[in-house]
Amino acid sequence: MKINILVLFALLNLLNWRCSPNEPVAPVKVDYDQASRQLMQELAPQIVGQWNLRQVQVKYKNEHGQRELKITKDTTFQNLATLTIIPAKVPRSSPVDTRRGEYDGTISYGGKTYPISFDMLANAEWIVSKKGPQTFFLFQYHFPDGWHITEPEENFLQNVGLVGDNFSLEVVSGQPKMIWRGLNRGVERIDLVRQ
Repeated sequence: MKINILVLFALLNLLNWRCSPNEPVAPVKVDYDQASRQLMQELAPQIVGQWNLRQVQVKYKNEHGQRELKITKDTTFQNLATLTIIPAKVPRSSPVDTRRGEYDGTISYGGKTYPISFDMLANAEWIVSKKGPQTFFLFQYHFPDGWHITEPEENFLQNVGLVGDNFSLEVVSGQPKMIWRGLNRGVERIDLVRQ
C-alpha cells in the first residue's frame, strides 16, 4: 500500500513538472506615477458634482461614537446627507502633486452645511490589474483655521463614522453613482448617487 502511494505521488510530481512553463514569465512593468496621474484625470469629471448619500450602512462595533448615538445593531441610513465635491481651489502640495486628487466641498445634513476635504491616492492593485477600488482617501472636515463650536449635526457625522475615516472609492465609468467602503470605523459602505 505504501509503495502505491509513493508511486502515485511520484507520478503527480512528474506530471506537475511537465506542466510547468519552461520559461519564467517576466513581470509587467508599470509606471505607477504616470498611471496615477492618468487615473486622477479620468476620475475628476466622474466625481465632481453634487451627490446624495442614498444609503449609508453602519456596522455595529460598540465604539464610543456609536454609543453616543445609541446605535446597538447594524444600521442603514437612507438619504442621509448631500455631498458637493469640487477640485481643491488651493493645492495642498507644493509643487502640485498630480498623482493625487485633491478635493474640497461641503456636506449638508440636518439643515446644516459643513466644509469637507479629501485627497485621493491611487490603489496599486487597480493600477496593475484594474481590480479593487480605484482610490483611497481620508474624508474630513475642512474648517478655516481658528476655533469654532461643534454643532450636534457635525458631531453626528463624526460619531456615525462618516467624517474622520478612511475610505476606498469605486466608480463605474458612465454611471451616476459611486461606492465608498469604510476602512476603520463603523461605516461599512456608502452608496452615492449623483443629483
